[in-house]
Amino acid sequence: MNIQEKIGQFYLGSDIDLPELAINYDAKDLTTHAVIVGMTGSGKTGLGICLLEEAALDGIPVIAIDPKGDMGNLALNFPELRPEDFKPWADPATLAQQGLSTDEWATQIAQTWRKGITESGQSPARMQALKDASPVTIYTPGSNNGVPLSLLADLAPPDATLRGDSEAYGETLDACASALLALTGDKSDSLDPIHIFLTQILRHHWDKGQTLSLADLIKAILRPPFKELGVMPLDDVISDKTRKSLATSFNSLLASPSFSAWTQGAPLDSQNLLFDAQQRPQTAVLNIAHLSEDERMFFVTLLLSNLISWMRQQSGTGTLRAILYMDEIFGYLPPTANPPSKQLLLTLLKQARAYGLGLVLSTQNPIDLDYKALSNAGTWFVGRLQTAQDRARLRDGLLAASPGAFSSEDLDAALNQLGKRTFLLHNVHENVPCLFHTRWAMSYLAGPLDKARLALLKPEDSENNPAASTAETPNSNDSLPILPDGIGHYYAPLTSMPLAAVHYRPWLLARATLYFKDRTSNTQHEQSLLLATDAHSHEPDWSQSLPLNLNLGQLNQAPNRPAIHDPAAVQLSYKKTWQETEKALKTYLRQQHTLELYYAADLKTYSEPGEDEASFRNRLMPIAREARDADMDAIRERYARKQATLEKQLLTAENQLATQKSQSTQSWIDAGISIGGALLGAFTGRSNRRNTSTALRRASRIGKERQDVAAAEAKLALIEQQVADLEAALEKELDDLRTTYDTQSIALTTRSISATSRDIQIDELAVLYRPE
Repeated sequence: MNIQEKIGQFYLGSDIDLPELAINYDAKDLTTHAVIVGMTGSGKTGLGICLLEEAALDGIPVIAIDPKGDMGNLALNFPELRPEDFKPWADPATLAQQGLSTDEWATQIAQTWRKGITESGQSPARMQALKDASPVTIYTPGSNNGVPLSLLADLAPPDATLRGDSEAYGETLDACASALLALTGDKSDSLDPIHIFLTQILRHHWDKGQTLSLADLIKAILRPPFKELGVMPLDDVISDKTRKSLATSFNSLLASPSFSAWTQGAPLDSQNLLFDAQQRPQTAVLNIAHLSEDERMFFVTLLLSNLISWMRQQSGTGTLRAILYMDEIFGYLPPTANPPSKQLLLTLLKQARAYGLGLVLSTQNPIDLDYKALSNAGTWFVGRLQTAQDRARLRDGLLAASPGAFSSEDLDAALNQLGKRTFLLHNVHENVPCLFHTRWAMSYLAGPLDKARLALLKPEDSENNPAASTAETPNSNDSLPILPDGIGHYYAPLTSMPLAAVHYRPWLLARATLYFKDRTSNTQHEQSLLLATDAHSHEPDWSQSLPLNLNLGQLNQAPNRPAIHDPAAVQLSYKKTWQETEKALKTYLRQQHTLELYYAADLKTYSEPGEDEASFRNRLMPIAREARDADMDAIRERYARKQATLEKQLLTAENQLATQKSQSTQSWIDAGISIGGALLGAFTGRSNRRNTSTALRRASRIGKERQDVAAAEAKLALIEQQVADLEAALEKELDDLRTTYDTQSIALTTRSISATSRDIQIDELAVLYRPE
């Protein structure tokens, strides 16, 4: 079977009854989410890897949560299919069991993979296209085995958009507090005083846009920034002794030798997980197999909170923008209990569709799933199940989630015939379900990746990157200024992984909105700016500011660890400094920041705000063509009147010439007869004077009529020349129009529009730390 690549479709395998029929799944259907269910050995993980391979080929970024360590196999793509590519992934136990050397085993695997790729209608070229389309990065939070992620270095507030949504903000606060408490072994629910106390500490700082380190959190627990909880005194709700016990639990975590691993690497940021430093979509595999259950719950909760925050910053779309894949959902979306992850997953299942974020949740056991929640899933991939009880449970769930899609008998029959790598595909966007056999995975399925294998897949600079080391690195956080209320701070993203501690330099950041209004050009335009200027000087010079080619969502609220900060000017601690800074910024924007428009006077057309010259000239083409055609019609109408007059004159001249020629011809005939008669009379002797004089008169008339014919011919030639001149003048004017309305050479002027003081709004002032 040779497959045909189809835009926006995932090639997943072939129909069981018609093997030559490829099963293609519409990518956009994944916005209604999918569930993969199947026992160990059913091919469930292989199907998930095939699905994510197809997403990568289509340029769709992926975050894959990997509790078992299998999804890292996505990085094992060897397009040349050489035996030496497979050798590092040989399993000693398998070699011993099969009695093979490493070279023999690698040769067999390379041949097997080549055969599987070919027989499934794929090719090494498709494998290379996959490798080129999307890099695969394996992250290991809380460990340096892969690329580390910093989770506990800072507790950064969610973005302003999410904080403005009270329901979503409350869910995020509850989830973060639950995750932190779970990390200490505390399983209290959201109504427990300890839980409420912790959420209020987070809210107090996050409302101000302030980031908390774990040390800051401990200090806030010991010295709370508020005296009441609800309407009751704080001490009546949670005693000082209980607060000290909570602080001690977090302090023990902070003092733990393993804590440093949680503070290293890049901050947890969904944008940076979905896209690499060059803004290419990537597949981010988050390997959490090495973590304890509490640590896994902590990480997954923080990740889901961050992903929801990222999601709410995106515009709505009906296409698939990104995928969240979870290889084992057990314990995170249970039917009865309420772990911190459950509410966040419910939020994603209900709302992510509108933002183009698709969830793919995989599990071995149907009893692990909350079927009411998963009624939001539009696609089910059902593989072989272990027991009749599992099949009955799944059947009931499917029938409840998709009433009327199929009968209980048909579903039982389909579930009973499932074998290895065969799946029932039920898609609410299709009329009927189907049974299919999964295609051959392009990635080598080596099984769970242990510490040694993960080391083989680390980026080349990871070994020498102090960010991946457990050694302590000086961090000059003491140099951070204490900022007035309402003034926050941000960190610019890194463009590459540093080889040493990140050196941050303070800048002033301004977010402003300018409203440009101009009656002449009929312009009303709103422009948002993100500017940065050096913060070292006593009086910042906004004329030296730089526009940032970033949006606010791309800025981080915590540094990459380890980090060193240059000291900022002490004046930044004073509210008056920021008031003067805002005033100076407004003056600069009013005087120096203008909106420039292009103007085509010949077409009486202005460019759109932000439209460059080339785009404006291209947009002028239909306008110029319309104006040119109107001028052409006017010119032709004007010339038509002149042509009509000349044509009348030409016709008269032609008639006159014809008459003159006719008269001249008749005169020649008459004269000939008269002269002939006179000559004949002379020969016959009957000639007389009268005949002779008549002949002479007629002969003399011929000369006059010759002159009349010549005059008529001259007049006709003159009119014909006038017609030719008129046609030439018409062609010249039309040619001039082509030049006049050539949009690539048409004359342009510029018009500058300034915003008045009342039309300049300073949205935010902050400190921006930029890496040197």
